[in-house]
Amino acid sequence: MSSNVNVAISLSHPTISVDDEIQNSYYALLDIVPTQSDEQASPRPPINVVFVVDSSATMHRFNLTETEQEYWMSLALQRDDVVRGTADDRKAVYWTGQTLLEMETSVKKPMTVVAESLKITLSTLRPTDSVSMIAFANKVATVFTATDWKSDPDSCSAKIDAMRDQAIGKDIGNGTLLADALNRASELLGTFARLGSINRLVVLSDGIVQDSADSMARVDEIQRTGYAITTIGVGEEFDEEFLTRVADSSRGQYHYAADVAEVTSCLEREMSHLERTTITDLYVAVRGVNGTFIQDIAAVRPAMAIFDEMFTQNEWTSARIGDVSSSSPITVLVQFLPVHSDLGSMAVADVQLLWANAGDAFAQNKETKTVTIDAVFSSDPLDRFKENRKVVDVVDRYTVFKLEREAQRAKDRGDVASAKEKYGAATRKLTSMGEPELAGQIEKQIETLSTGVPDPAAEKRLKSNTRRLAVSVPRDLNS
Repeated sequence: MSSNVNVAISLSHPTISVDDEIQNSYYALLDIVPTQSDEQASPRPPINVVFVVDSSATMHRFNLTETEQEYWMSLALQRDDVVRGTADDRKAVYWTGQTLLEMETSVKKPMTVVAESLKITLSTLRPTDSVSMIAFANKVATVFTATDWKSDPDSCSAKIDAMRDQAIGKDIGNGTLLADALNRASELLGTFARLGSINRLVVLSDGIVQDSADSMARVDEIQRTGYAITTIGVGEEFDEEFLTRVADSSRGQYHYAADVAEVTSCLEREMSHLERTTITDLYVAVRGVNGTFIQDIAAVRPAMAIFDEMFTQNEWTSARIGDVSSSSPITVLVQFLPVHSDLGSMAVADVQLLWANAGDAFAQNKETKTVTIDAVFSSDPLDRFKENRKVVDVVDRYTVFKLEREAQRAKDRGDVASAKEKYGAATRKLTSMGEPELAGQIEKQIETLSTGVPDPAAEKRLKSNTRRLAVSVPRDLNS
C-alpha cells in the first residue's frame, strides 16, 4: 500500500521585520495530508483491534438522574429491594427484587449500551479483519480471541451478551485495575500484527482506574512497539485526565461519550478513522536553520495535544504523531524564534517526516520527506503589522488549550489561586476571539473552584471542547 504525504505550510506573519531586534515568537502551521498513489486500487489493509472493556461494578449499575435516583430509591426502600456496598472503592447501591426487574425495562446500564454498540461495530468488519475482546475489573478475562472471531463470529456475539450479563464464567471482581488488561491486550494484538494490519487497542471505561501508575508503565511499553491506544470515556465519573494521557502518550484517539448512548457514535468515529488510515507511525522532526531557534512543536488538529515526550538529536527535535487517517489529516504547530537577517526570503527551519505505509507498519524501510519553512524578511514598517489571521486564530486557540492544561495541573497540586488565574486568562482570550459559550464554561469552572463543589460533567465537556478548538478553523490558510 503505497502512500505519500503533502505538506502545506502557512506562517502566522507573511514578513518578519529586520529593523528591530527579534523578540517575539513566530509560528508555522504544517497541514500534513496523506495521499495514495493512483495505482492503489487494492482493498484497505486488515484492521487488527483488541477491545478492552471495563467490566467493573460501575459499568453494571444504572446511570440515573437525580430525579430518577430519588424515585427508584424511594420505591426500593419501600420494597426492601436495595443493598449497599462498594464499587471502585466507593460507596455504591445495588438494586434487587421487583425494583431491579422494573428498572431493567426502562433504564439501561453502561455495560448494556457498550455491549450493543460493540456488536454493531463488529458487524461492520470484514472477514480479513481480526478482533479480540477482553473484560477487566480486578482481574482480566478473555471474552474471545481473533481466532474465535474468525471461526465463529456468532459465538463471539453470544459471549458479548454473557459479558453484559456478568456471566463470562470467571469472577473478575468489582474494581478497576487496567495494567494487566493492557498486557493481555498487547499480547493478543501482537498475534496478528505481523500480518501488516492496522493495529489498535480500544479501551472503554466509565470508572476511576485504581492502578494508574502501573497502567502508564504498560502504556509506555506498548507505545514503543508502535501500537496506539484509543480510549473512550463513558458517562461522568471516569478519570478523563488519565484516559486522555493514555491516548496522547500512545498517539491514539480520545473520545468522550457524555451519555452512554453516545458510545456507538464514538466507536463509529474510531472505526472510520482506522478504515481510512493511510500512513502509520508518523514522526515529525524540526530543526532551525540560519540561526533560528525552535521553541515548541504541538499537534492542533484533529485534536490538540502537548507532546509529553520529544526527542532531540543532532539539532533535530522530533515527536511521534502516530497513525494518520485520510478522514482526519494532522496539523502541527511550530513555534520558532528567528534571528536578524538580510532582506528577502530565507530558510528558517527544516521539517522531516518519517512514516510507514498502512498495511506495512513493520517494514524496515520507512518513507521520508523533507520540506523547508521559508520566511520573508522586510524593512517596510507597515509589514510588521501584517498577519495571517487564520493562523493566528489557531495559535490563540492553542493558547487557550495550554491555559486549560496548566489550570488542571495547578488544581491537581492544590494551587487553586493559580488554577483560577489560568482559567481567567483563558476566559479573556476566548471572549476576545468571539467564543462566549466556551468562555462561559470556563467561568463555571472558576465558580466551582470557589465553592469547592465540582461538576464532573461540565469539566469533561470543557476539556473535550478545548481539545478540538482548532477544528472549526478552516484548513484553507491562504487568506
